[in-house]
Amino acid sequence: MPLHFQRFQTRLLVLLLLPLLCVLLAVYLAVERANTRSALTLIERDLAIGIANFSATLDERNESLAIAGDALSGDFAFRQAWNTDQLTLLSAMDNLLGRLVSADFIAMVDADNGLLRADSRRSDLSNVEPEWRVLIDDAEALDRAGEYPEAADALILDGRPYHLTVLPLFTPDLGGWVTLGFELGPEFTALFKESVSADISVLFRSADDRWQIGGSTLPETLLPQLAEGFVPQTDDSLLSLAGEDYITLSQPLSGSGDVQVVLQRSLTAELAPARALRRQLLAIFAAGILVLVAALLLVSRKVTQPLQWLTAGARRISGGDYSARVDLAQRDEVGQLATAFNSMASGLAEKERVRELLGKVVSPAIANELLQRPPELGGEEREVTVLFTDVRGFTTLCEGREPQQVLALLNEYFSVLTSVIEQHGGVVDKYIGDAVMALFGAPVLCEDAAERAVRAALAMQVALEDLNARLAERGLLPLVTGVGINSDRVVVGNMGSQSRNNYTAIGDGVNLASRLEGLSKRYGVAVVVSDSTRRQAPDYLYLPLDLVRVKGKQQPVEIFEPLLPIGAATPALLASVEAFRHFLDLWRQGHWPAAAEALEHYAGLAGAEPRLDNNLTALYRQR
Repeated sequence: MPLHFQRFQTRLLVLLLLPLLCVLLAVYLAVERANTRSALTLIERDLAIGIANFSATLDERNESLAIAGDALSGDFAFRQAWNTDQLTLLSAMDNLLGRLVSADFIAMVDADNGLLRADSRRSDLSNVEPEWRVLIDDAEALDRAGEYPEAADALILDGRPYHLTVLPLFTPDLGGWVTLGFELGPEFTALFKESVSADISVLFRSADDRWQIGGSTLPETLLPQLAEGFVPQTDDSLLSLAGEDYITLSQPLSGSGDVQVVLQRSLTAELAPARALRRQLLAIFAAGILVLVAALLLVSRKVTQPLQWLTAGARRISGGDYSARVDLAQRDEVGQLATAFNSMASGLAEKERVRELLGKVVSPAIANELLQRPPELGGEEREVTVLFTDVRGFTTLCEGREPQQVLALLNEYFSVLTSVIEQHGGVVDKYIGDAVMALFGAPVLCEDAAERAVRAALAMQVALEDLNARLAERGLLPLVTGVGINSDRVVVGNMGSQSRNNYTAIGDGVNLASRLEGLSKRYGVAVVVSDSTRRQAPDYLYLPLDLVRVKGKQQPVEIFEPLLPIGAATPALLASVEAFRHFLDLWRQGHWPAAAEALEHYAGLAGAEPRLDNNLTALYRQR
């Protein structure tokens, strides 16, 4: 038997500690296996339920599209539009989409020649064979068999996955095929995730035979790994994404298998409660050690007495007395511990002397600055007005110029716009290339944020005219900008990382302001504001432009051009604005002859007004 095992303390530790460790290890392994099995069973059940719910959701959507498509055969106005020109048919289809909340597009195929007559995705698509010809063939086969001709499947259109439903159009005979479809994209997966306890992704096979992501509720950082490592299979499988294990279950959505729905649950997250149980086991282990120590104190006073001396010395050290020492004549482990204790006390005393010396030569203010905690990340929801402005045709303007010349021109342009924004109480949030994003109402609250933003936008046009005059003297082309303004509740605050952050705003209202800036070029105006901004800044005269559906929003948005303060408007300008309002009312009600006459009346009035542009008249003439 080794010499060190003959010591009483060693045998006592082995006798009491080893059985305790064995019991704790056995309990830990049993609980770990049970937790893993439970987590796997729960995830597999939830994924199976999720796949069933997904199929039911597609069936429900397909039924709703079928009901809406069947209603077309009884719609007298739509049947009339079927027998007219393509533009009228497209208008009727757009009107129908406004009532079909579950469809993203509608297309019409002639039953006689099998060619596409109109497609709401693109007005120039006509007289070509549709990409979903195979669905029409299936429907025709059902019609020949005496069954109701309806077909549905998932296909890839324009590089995106769609779920399509093909239905007949009876006028009263079979005159055409109605195709209704909705994209299996981010909006669809986000909506479906609300009803399942898993992440959902829609993958489709691209032309180069690679899997692409149609939509997913997984973090964006995981999507490239998912697309690269995905293998279609109907049984549960384990997939590692960013070092985290996910239980994965997939099911084909199309007959070809090129479109797949994938449900995933993080096994790592599911096992999180097991980690808490693991900590409890460690606490039990610590308690067992304490019991063991108590037993040692009862069994051998020879062991406990030196420990008490060491404890008393430790208390003195914790109280700041680093002169404490424990002198033992023993040469065993306890004696070695006393020697180590004395060495530790000497080391702490030396460190305390160093700290006192540094305290005499280092300024307390510097120390306090070093101890300050960094600013915490976070934000708050607030009503603000967001302004976006961008230079039109800036790429063309930069052609043939040196980078330093372009940078100098941008700096001069930004200096002018920033000065105007700040003069009206706005804050430049960021410069994005040749664009500027500004906030009114954050970080400093103000009740008239929308009015300040509109006033600043009009002042920017005046300042830009002065800048262009200076540029013309230097032989440079003038700068033309577009401005978009929207007022909404958004999240503002410090955002970024722990090492670097900045104050900014995010939310749907910010995105809408950016979209409105892009619409200014389409309508040939300098400034476009939303209806919410118009209502919050009522002291200005606004020209109504249109009712548009911008990207990312389901509901249409009414847009306006601010002209000038109402008090400064002439009777002729007021009459011109009222004439265009009257035209829009007739236009939206579908009174086409009267609307055309009202438009020409407005054009006659607007020709004499320098603040009104004929681009808007030309746009509606073209429509």
